Amino acid sequence: MIDKSKMKPKSLFVITGASILLFLAAVYFLIKPKDSVENTVQNSDFGDTKALIAHIKENHSAGHLKAFTFVQETIRFNDGGTPTDTTTWYEAIRYPKDFRIDFGDTQNGNANINRNDSIYVYRGNKLVHSGPEIQEFLILEGGLFYYSIEETLNRLQKLGLDTSVLSKSTHKDRPIYIIGAKTGEVNKPQIWMDAEKLYVLRRFSLGKQGDLYEVNYDDYQDIDGHLIETWIEFKVDGKLIQTERYKDIDTNPVLNDTDFDPNFFGQAYWFKR
Repeated sequence: MIDKSKMKPKSLFVITGASILLFLAAVYFLIKPKDSVENTVQNSDFGDTKALIAHIKENHSAGHLKAFTFVQETIRFNDGGTPTDTTTWYEAIRYPKDFRIDFGDTQNGNANINRNDSIYVYRGNKLVHSGPEIQEFLILEGGLFYYSIEETLNRLQKLGLDTSVLSKSTHKDRPIYIIGAKTGEVNKPQIWMDAEKLYVLRRFSLGKQGDLYEVNYDDYQDIDGHLIETWIEFKVDGKLIQTERYKDIDTNPVLNDTDFDPNFFGQAYWFKR
C-alpha cells in the first residue's frame, strides 16, 4: 500500500493534475454534440468532380481491382411488380473496357460483349447488333485508374453527366457525393458515391431511347480486400424492372483476350475452363 501521507507536494500536484485532465476529458465527451451526417459531409469536401476523381486516383490506385467474375441470378418484373422470369447470367469484367455477359446455357448462343467502347450482341449464336457503347459502370468502379483525370471526366460527360456539378447530400443516413446534379434533381444523369468508402451507390443514366433509368447498388461485401456490390436493382419511373444477385465472385480470374474478342465467340468461355 502506498502511504499517501508521506507523498511530496509535487507528487500530489501531478496526481491532482492528471485527475483534472481525466475529468475534463470525460465531461467533454459527455456534453459534446455527436457529429451529424451533414457535418461529416462538410468535413470531407471536394470543390468539384475533378478534385474528387484526383483524390480517388491518388489514394486508391495501389492494389485496385483489375478484374473479377461472378455468376448472377437475374429476376425480371412486369409493370405490376410481379416476377416474370429468373435466369442465370455469367459475367466477366476486366478494367478498363472489357465486359461480357453470357445469358444462360451457352448452347443457346446469347451474349453481350463490350470491348473498347463497342458492344457486340449475340442471339441464337448470331451477331444481331454491334456499335459504339461506353459502359458507364466500368468508369468509376475501376476504369479511372487507367485513364487520366481529363479522360475520365470526358467519358462521364459523353454519358450526359454535368461534371461541373458536385453536390453533397445523404443517402440511407450516410454522407454521399452526387456527380452531375444538385440534391433533389433526380431527372438528369447523375452518380451517387459513398463519401467515405467512395464506391457507387446509385446512378440515373440515359437509356438508348433517351429515357432515364435508375440503378441501385447494395450489399457491398469485402472480398479479398475489395468492396464489391452483390445486389443491384434497376428501375424505370420508380418501378422495379430487374434485380441482380452476385455469387461465386472471383477477384483473381483467369481471363484471356479471346474471352472478349467477338472473333472467338462460341469458342472461348471463361467459366468453362
